[in-house]
Amino acid sequence: MNSRELAKVVEGARCKIIGWEDAGNNGHRRTLAMLIQAFNNTESALLCEPSLARRTRRPPDIVVIDPEVGAHVIEVKSVDLDRIESLEAGGLLRIRYPTNIKPINPIAQVRSAMFDIRDATVQSFGGDIRLPFSYWVAFPMIRRAAWLARFGESGFCAPEYLFAEAIEPSLLMRRFGASDRERMVGPIKVCPLEQLGFVWRAFGDTSVLYCSPGSREPRQTRDGTLGKQFDEAADRYKVLSDEQQRLSVMNWDGGPRQIRGVAGSGKTIVLANNLARNLERRLIAGSEDLFGNTKPPPKLLAVCYNRTLAPFIQRKINIAFEQRNGRPAPEGTVEVCTFNQLMWSLAEAGLWRYQNVTNVQDIARAIQYWTELEQIKQRNPKRLQTLGYDAIYVDEGQDLLEEEFRLLKDLCRNTEAGEPNLYVFYDDAQNLYGRKRPNWQSLGINVRGLRSFVMTQCFRNTKSVLEAAFNVLYGTCADTSKQVPTRGFADIATLQEKGLIIDDGGFWRVRFAAREGAPPRISIVQSVQKENDAIIARLRELIGEQEIRPADIMVLAFHRDRVLSLASAIEAARIPGVSGVHVAFERKDEVLGQKGRLTLSTVASAKGYDAYCVLLASANNFTADVKGRASFYVGCTRAIEHLEVFAYEEAGLAKEMRKAIVKSASDNRESI
Repeated sequence: MNSRELAKVVEGARCKIIGWEDAGNNGHRRTLAMLIQAFNNTESALLCEPSLARRTRRPPDIVVIDPEVGAHVIEVKSVDLDRIESLEAGGLLRIRYPTNIKPINPIAQVRSAMFDIRDATVQSFGGDIRLPFSYWVAFPMIRRAAWLARFGESGFCAPEYLFAEAIEPSLLMRRFGASDRERMVGPIKVCPLEQLGFVWRAFGDTSVLYCSPGSREPRQTRDGTLGKQFDEAADRYKVLSDEQQRLSVMNWDGGPRQIRGVAGSGKTIVLANNLARNLERRLIAGSEDLFGNTKPPPKLLAVCYNRTLAPFIQRKINIAFEQRNGRPAPEGTVEVCTFNQLMWSLAEAGLWRYQNVTNVQDIARAIQYWTELEQIKQRNPKRLQTLGYDAIYVDEGQDLLEEEFRLLKDLCRNTEAGEPNLYVFYDDAQNLYGRKRPNWQSLGINVRGLRSFVMTQCFRNTKSVLEAAFNVLYGTCADTSKQVPTRGFADIATLQEKGLIIDDGGFWRVRFAAREGAPPRISIVQSVQKENDAIIARLRELIGEQEIRPADIMVLAFHRDRVLSLASAIEAARIPGVSGVHVAFERKDEVLGQKGRLTLSTVASAKGYDAYCVLLASANNFTADVKGRASFYVGCTRAIEHLEVFAYEEAGLAKEMRKAIVKSASDNRESI
C-alpha cells in the first residue's frame, strides 16, 4: 500500500487518526489501514509513531485506543522472510539490511513500549488503573505457514504475532477482543472511561508544552491557593490539541508554508515538533541506522528576531527530538539563532561583510546583504549551496522585514520543484515593530491555498485575560475617536470572518480562547515608589500565602529602566522563597522561568515565553501607538492563568485596561 492509497482510507475514516503520514513503508501502511477499517468509529483513535511525554526508547509503530478493548500497542516488522537470517530463543531475530545485520527482539521492543505507556498513564492518573493493555508484533509481509515451514513447529512463534493473513479488519477485531459492532444490539461493555482519557496524556509530542528549565517537582499545597491551581493546571496542559498534533506531523517538504495563529495557539510548539520530525525523516532517509554517513547530514535552521527567545526554541526542539529518538539530535544538524546572529555567522563563514545593527537601518542592512548574496550566486553558487539550509523555520515572523524574508528564501536549498522550504510562523496581533506583512508573491514565495494554515484557538490564556487585552490592542476603550494605529495590521477582518471575534456594540467579544478564568486585577497608585511597594507586597503574598513557585511568576514592564529599578527594589526586599532575580535582557542566552528565581523582563525580551502568573508593571508607560499597544497585548497574553496590572497613574493604556476589564466582565456578554 502506498501513501496515496492510505490517504484515501484516512480521508473516509470516522475514527481519530494521528500521525498517519509517519507510516514509512508499505507494510506499516497496510497494517494501519486495516486497523482503521477495524476500529472505524468515532470513539476509537489510532496513533502512528506517537511520542511519550516522557522519554522512551523509541515510539511504538501504532497504538490503538478504544473504549471497549483499551490500549493495544503494535510493532510492525515489514520484512520478507528471506531477510531474516536466523531466529533465536526468546524471539531474537537477525534481520539483514543493506549495510549490516541487526539483532532485534520485536517482542521485547513492543512489550517495553507498552509498559512505558502504561506507566505514564498510571503516573498521569495518580493511582491504580483497570484499563487493559496489550501488545502485538505484526509481520504484514509473512504468512504463518511460511514462518512455520522455515523455523518449524518448535520455532519461536509467539501468540502476539500477527501474520499477513491475520491483518484483516474482522480478524483484528476478534484478536483484540472487540465486539462485532455492526451487528450489536444495545450498548457494548466499555473500559473505565474516566481512566481512558489519561492514556492520551502520555502521548502527542507533549513534553514540549509549557516546559520550564527546572523540573516541576511534586509538592503538597493547600486547597484554594493559586499555587495549587497552577500545579493542577500544569498536569492538564500536557495534551496537544488536534490542531497542534495535525500540524506537528505534517511533511512540508516541497515548498514554503505560512502558519498564522492567534496568541497562545501553540505556534512554537508546532515549530519544534515539526522540525524534530523533519530532521528524523531526513536522517532515516540518509541512513539505515539513523546516524550513518551515506549522505551529507541534513541542515535545518530555526530563526527568530528576539535573542532571549532563541534558547527557548532550542530547548523545545531538543526535547521534541530526544523524546522521539531517545538521544540528542546529531551535532551540526539543527541551528537555532536570531536573525542578527545568522548574519554574523555567515559573515564569519565568508559569505558577506557583517553590517552592524547600531550603525545601519534594518532595511538598508538587509538590502546590502542581499546585494552581496546575489554576487555570490553569480560567482560561486556552490559556496551558497554549502552554506544553505534544507529547511528554515521562522518563529515570530511578524518581527521580520520583507527584505529579510528575501534573504532567508535565498538561504534555502531549493527543492526539486525549485521552491524553498521556508516555513513562517506568524501573528499579526503581536506585531511589536509595526512591520508590514510581506508581499509573498513579489518575493516569489507561494503560500497560497493549502500551503497556508491558521491556528484558531488560544490554549495559553483564559478568555477574560485575552478579551480585555485584545480590546486594549484595538483601542475600543480609548477616549479619543482618532484612528487607532493597530487596527490596520492585525487583520481583524479575518478574525471576524472565521467567527473568532464578535462586535458587541463596539467592544470585541473573543471566541478563540478555550478556557474561562478569573478577570485580570488592576491596581493604580500615586507614585513609582508606591507601585514598587505594591508589587513587592503582592509578590510576598503570592509566593507566601498563595504558595506560587517563583518560577511561575513573570514581572514585565515596557521600558528597560523600569525593569532594572524594579529588580533592584525586589532584590533589596529579600522575599522569602526567592533564590534570585533573573533580568532577561542582562542574560539573553539563558531561558526564562528558572527554578526558584523571579523573572523580570521587558515585554520585548519575554516574547514567546509565558508564565502562570504575570505582573505587568507601569501600564501607564505603554504608549498608545503601534508599538505600545502591541507590547501591552503581548505582555498580558504571557499570562497562562493569572494577570495583575499595576500603574502609578490612571492614564493611557492603564485607563483603557480598567475599562476593558469592567466591560469584559459585564452582563452584556449574555446578550450576544
